[in-house]
Amino acid sequence: MSGLLKTKVNLGFVVNPFYLYCLAFLMAIFVYLWGWSDIFPNLSVSLLLFFAFSFILFIIAGYKFGQRNLERLYPQRFPIFLNDIMFGMIVFLGLLNVILMGYLPILDRTHNYREFGAPVIDPVFNTLSIFFSVFFLQSFLNNKIKRLLVYVFIILVIQILLFRRSTIVWIFTSNTFLLLSYYRRISLLFILAFIICIPLFSYSFGLYGNTRSNLTKSIVLDDLGASDTFKKTGISYNHYITYLYISSPLANLQKNIDEQMAILNNRDFKGLLFYSLIPESFTMRLKNAFKLIPPNCSLITPELIVGTFFMVSFYTMGWPGMVIMLFFLFAYIMLCLFLSNKWNTFQVTTFCILSTAVSLLIFSNFLNRLDVVMMLFVYPVAFHFIYTRAPMFFTKRKTLNSE
Repeated sequence: MSGLLKTKVNLGFVVNPFYLYCLAFLMAIFVYLWGWSDIFPNLSVSLLLFFAFSFILFIIAGYKFGQRNLERLYPQRFPIFLNDIMFGMIVFLGLLNVILMGYLPILDRTHNYREFGAPVIDPVFNTLSIFFSVFFLQSFLNNKIKRLLVYVFIILVIQILLFRRSTIVWIFTSNTFLLLSYYRRISLLFILAFIICIPLFSYSFGLYGNTRSNLTKSIVLDDLGASDTFKKTGISYNHYITYLYISSPLANLQKNIDEQMAILNNRDFKGLLFYSLIPESFTMRLKNAFKLIPPNCSLITPELIVGTFFMVSFYTMGWPGMVIMLFFLFAYIMLCLFLSNKWNTFQVTTFCILSTAVSLLIFSNFLNRLDVVMMLFVYPVAFHFIYTRAPMFFTKRKTLNSE
């Protein structure tokens, strides 16, 4: 038995944005079918067929393009002081964020934690936290410098104090993909231990969300539509929050499909363009000039507002809108892979964050968020030049001083 548990399984292939799109939506569908909520509509055959078509397309694409030329194990080595400088900058921005806002969310519950964050500083702080948490771990795996692990831990603690559950999810998920890419072959014992820990993760995730949002047991079970099937199981209501988090976006998408029967729905290509494809930060600034009206999508309940990567596209343009989004996602992944391969200092980091972004499309459209665009298209190129040029600059300066 012990010999069997030591058997290693190759899971490295999973870290592939094309495959992860399929796995993420399959997981959402699987969890959805547990039937723990009375407010969820039944999944339609048309939606399931759409996903089946997209899975076939992305499995083929993943096989051909998913991990080509990815240097997972032997990235270039850089002076450690560059990582020290970036960690110092992240901590400085985090402290400056708190000082400018005047409170710490975990200590001051009189403020809405969702409104925390100074303009410009907060998104830069969050994106650098995610991007360099992955790079610090990658650098540790290759250089074994232990303080890099401390850097990652401190960044996570700061995010916990700020009630940034989404940022924590990004960091944990991206680093999990990094470890899978690095080690690839995982023992059955470790896989079994991870499966056993899933209920603990689920409970902790729900408890953290309930504490952050001041949700009581009665609110969660009654107002958020827990079914009798769930209540009779005796499972903690904290797990129900995790269930809602994973499956309610799919329920919102299905509700819009049920209520919008026309093939093209609202025939609002401008809405599709500005609220699904163009980064939302630009849309907010162009709203008045172009007289834009935000899509008024149907929701299963006002408290659950997200509807997967596809909801807004279906509301604006129906099934053609969802097809457009599918090919937009394909082009998005291919462009990111091209850029990270061309300027490859942060290729592995970018690949893992891209994989996370695709995995999280079951919740919302992250591709039109400027912070995600920065992490996938701006930071890899900008920091490539910083990390490759800075050592040469300091070497030349040292040479001039010695002369």
